[in-house]
Amino acid sequence: MALRRQRHQDTAAQQADVTGSNPLLLEFRARLEPTHADVEALTARYAFAIPTDRALAAIQRYSASGVVEIGAGTGYWASLVRALGVPIDAYDPAPPMSADNKWFHSSAAWFEVQPADETVVAQHGDRTLLLVWPTRDQTWPADALEQFLAAGGRTVIHVGEGPGGRTGDARYHALLGGYVHCVACTYGAHDLACVCGTQARWQQVDRVSLPHWPGHHDDLFVYSRRDVPGEPLGPRGR
Repeated sequence: MALRRQRHQDTAAQQADVTGSNPLLLEFRARLEPTHADVEALTARYAFAIPTDRALAAIQRYSASGVVEIGAGTGYWASLVRALGVPIDAYDPAPPMSADNKWFHSSAAWFEVQPADETVVAQHGDRTLLLVWPTRDQTWPADALEQFLAAGGRTVIHVGEGPGGRTGDARYHALLGGYVHCVACTYGAHDLACVCGTQARWQQVDRVSLPHWPGHHDDLFVYSRRDVPGEPLGPRGR
């Protein structure tokens, strides 16, 4: 058993620096072979992504004027950011205990999550925008990026997977500079959204690896505003 535990910890260490003592990280480190039920239960209680001290320090470093988080769920990440002394306002269209929240309808909040949708970011252009596991294939994460940009926002922190993964949609990742061409039109992938004409408005400046649940590939990515937008996307060769 000790050998199995060591191998589990060695694998986690190869993925990311797992230093920290927040409850979700401790739950992760305590499980040799987490089951699907484990992951679902811990996600519902805490959050989709597992914070580390290094990840939280990166949020603090890039958030001199504070943070605004949209889609905050239980407010777990927000509570840890606030514990570092960083001002943060957290919002979700359906805060914890709301029947409209699929994942957190019976979860206790870790932080005061205020009811609001992505339009609230327009009031916080001076802060860093934090999105932790923005919903897959929904439009609100990309809308949040565009409204934050219009409000003068300079820094975005995305905690989740890259293009084609479980977080955000094609337009969201195109705005973050994750594509060099429109995949849907280049390869005739009609099940994917066309992003022709979308310009990259943000560029990646930092990345912090996170520990993952099995099958997940989420990390923390930091983006800064492009003062000169990237070229509009289109099919390869256009």
